[in-house]
This record gives sequence, C-alpha cells and structure tokens, in this order.
Amino acid sequence: MKQRVICLLTLTLVVLAAAAQKSQDFAQKFVTLCKSDTTVRCITVSPKMMEQLAAHQTDAHPDEITEAIGKLKSARIVTASACHYEKAEKLLKKNARRFKQQDNFQTSEGVRGAFYTRQDSQGQTVELIMLRQDDTRDRLTIVCLTGDIDQEFLCFLYKNKSFKD
Repeated sequence: MKQRVICLLTLTLVVLAAAAQKSQDFAQKFVTLCKSDTTVRCITVSPKMMEQLAAHQTDAHPDEITEAIGKLKSARIVTASACHYEKAEKLLKKNARRFKQQDNFQTSEGVRGAFYTRQDSQGQTVELIMLRQDDTRDRLTIVCLTGDIDQEFLCFLYKNKSFKD
C-alpha cells in the first residue's frame, strides 16, 4: 500500500513537471482567448529563421545579432485591431503573479504600449512581451519573446548597444 502511494505521488509530480514545461507563452494564451476572431493573427519565428533574416542585414553587427538570437527560444508576433489592446492588458493583469509590468510608453502620434516580463522559479526572465496600440492604423501588435532574456539581451534590444559594452 505504501509503495502504491509513493508511486502515485511520483507519477503526479512527473505529470505536473511535464505540464509546467509545456506552459503556453502569452501570445498563445491571447490567441486562444480570441480564437473565434479571424482578424487576430499570430506568426511564430524560430531562432533558425531569425538567423537567416539576420544574415541578410548588411548594416548590423552579425556577431551581436547571432549572440542575441542564440538566447531566444521563439518569437511570436500577434496582430489584431486596436480594440483588442484592453483585452490583452486585462489578461496580463489578471495573471499579475506570472507577468510583471515593466514600462509604459506613449507617443504624440497616437501610439501607446507597455512591456511585461515573466520570470522562472529561479528569478530569470524567460519571456518579454511588448504590447503596442496604434490608433491611427487601428492596429494592436504583440511581440512575445521567450528564452534567456538576460541583462545583456535587454541592453542589446532596448539600447542597441554591444554585448561587450
């Protein structure tokens, strides 16, 4: 009887660990929430595709781009009409224990947005989300990056500085 209980507990832990590893990123959750809306579109870009795109950039520093891409697991770009911004923001705030708001931005041209991050159990940032609403074009864009989103990566992304600086 005791062995059955231990076996059951072990099996439960294995199933929970497997489920945690397959957790959806924010883009997947949002698209699932809006699955009946045909205007919501999601494109997934793999690191291999990013490397191929970076190879065609003549004005960029290929070593830095390759290093940054190597830290990514995936990039998802979701587009929808601007009216979906509140729905996306509400989903992020509903899951405030998982997603932390980092920064907001707004321009004089009617563009606003926010950055959110998700950390793993060790405190490492593993997901970076950017919401961007453009009222003049009636467009919501969500960029969701997953992988090793460390300080070097953020420096490269936000400030376009070298990893070595």
